Amino acid sequence: MPKEFSVKLVPFIFCGILILLMGCFNERVPGKPEENTGWISPTEPNVLLDNLKKAVSSLDLNNYKRCFKEENFVFKADPNIAANNLGFFSNWTWETENQYFNNLRQASLPPSGNNALNFTNTRLINFNPDSLEFTADYSLSIYHQDKKFEPVNFVGLLSFQMKRNRQNEWQIIVWQDNKTKTTACWTELRQHFLAP
Repeated sequence: MPKEFSVKLVPFIFCGILILLMGCFNERVPGKPEENTGWISPTEPNVLLDNLKKAVSSLDLNNYKRCFKEENFVFKADPNIAANNLGFFSNWTWETENQYFNNLRQASLPPSGNNALNFTNTRLINFNPDSLEFTADYSLSIYHQDKKFEPVNFVGLLSFQMKRNRQNEWQIIVWQDNKTKTTACWTELRQHFLAP
């Protein structure tokens, strides 16, 4: 190949290489972002409580499960209701809690924008840096479609024993419910949506 011809090819070869390299840096179309679940890492107790409120009001089973310590979770029903339903609440576990919540979720589709959980008269007792007790009066509104169960508003007094896990996140390990008025309480909601 004559020298003069090869010199004329250099710019074309250079342009070809440049075009190939530029193709490697083309802007990619970003992948579809994951759906925002609203979960925030509960490194503080109040964040866990906010996560629970959101999970309950939106009936988000996955986020609801994350609020509890799977291996140690215990639900203690209102003592009077438990006494009138011997054995029903005695072996309540994390799996039982999830089953009740899933049944409630199925009976509440599509979820109402009016579902809400609120806490008042809150009290926090720190046992140590990794363990505490949270107590509050609650009001819960869940608009389900189950015609056999009329209440949609529930009130009572709850107590959570909370602990940090290995990821430094707070979780509920014990939930005590107490009926305080003639209005239905959370124990009754659980009883209905777990009963066969």
